[in-house]
Amino acid sequence: MIIPANRRLYARKVLRAAATVVLPGGAKREVKTWDLGLDGMAILSPKPISPGTRCELTFELPQDDRSTEVNVPVKVVYCSFSGSDGFKVGLTFGDMDADATAAIQQFAQ
Repeated sequence: MIIPANRRLYARKVLRAAATVVLPGGAKREVKTWDLGLDGMAILSPKPISPGTRCELTFELPQDDRSTEVNVPVKVVYCSFSGSDGFKVGLTFGDMDADATAAIQQFAQ
């Protein structure tokens, strides 16, 4: 059996939390985060989101004794049915501001 190479640039860290996706046109969808890396993350969505879709994602990152809200532009790279959890959606990050980048770097370490 040949195992495909991992195409991710950075390792992922588990992050299970509530998040909100703002889709094109402004519709909001409540989702759950799955994992997070410096280059992107996976979420669980009750409905599919088409690959290629560009959206905004807002989520909380635990940091020390507080949490930090992060808002990042994302692009959907895959969407696959994941049973009763809905759809697993892979996201890559777009251009992030310095605060979002720093928060994700600190969490991912």
